[in-house]
Amino acid sequence: MPESPEAEVCARGLSRLITGYRVAEARCTQPGRIVSPARDAAAWADGLVGRTVSGVARRGKRVVLRFDDGSALVFGFGLRAEVTVGAAEPEDLHGAVLWLSGGPDGGVRRVLAFDRLALSTLALERWAPPPEGPPLDALDRRTDGSALAALGRSRTGLKAFLMDERFVLGIGNGYSDEILWEARLHPRRPAVSLLPEEWARLAQAMRRTLQAAVAAGGEIGFLDPFGAPGRFERRIHHHGGEPCPRCGQPLAALVSGGRETDFCPVCQVL
Repeated sequence: MPESPEAEVCARGLSRLITGYRVAEARCTQPGRIVSPARDAAAWADGLVGRTVSGVARRGKRVVLRFDDGSALVFGFGLRAEVTVGAAEPEDLHGAVLWLSGGPDGGVRRVLAFDRLALSTLALERWAPPPEGPPLDALDRRTDGSALAALGRSRTGLKAFLMDERFVLGIGNGYSDEILWEARLHPRRPAVSLLPEEWARLAQAMRRTLQAAVAAGGEIGFLDPFGAPGRFERRIHHHGGEPCPRCGQPLAALVSGGRETDFCPVCQVL
């Protein structure tokens, strides 16, 4: 599922494509995805019409469309992150669509379409700047080893710690495996047991992994708003049983709660 790198790439693309455009019409065929106003597609659409997009940003794994009246449309991704911008209405509407007009290019009409599998939540709310944390943003350069260590004071395993949005925003099941492999840390290692140099190594691995994914346009299978495919190939996640890219030993795979965890039992000793 898409995580912070894909949300970052999506936000950057949408910022270039729709900033300055006004919402002329909105429609959602899946009111169950709307968390604010709760399950009310008509009120959600009415709250968008007439608003002009003033900017696009990322908040963890979510994308925020800011409007000129101080409101914001916040959406989270589902199984994939397929958000497209085009000139024509999609042939098969199974998610949500915003029809946009005006804009800096002289009034070219644009259609912002969300595939039904691309959406987990839609919320129309008042915009407010994010607090300085916790939680920390995984892509924020200020999220260093000491900042992580200040939060990692329990016996929670490292993978659960990285995925817990009370502590860190933007990391899910897939990238947590990649980060921990890069840092040579076992996913079930208690967070409280890490030494300061290990926290620093974890923060560096997180930054390298996520920034590489952003630079590659997101993971393989992801399409940005321009339709360009992501090129970041995960080395560990869903590769259980294959040789470790670093030491060559078979990668281990554990399944808990329906989620797969992959790691190297040689490089990542518990």
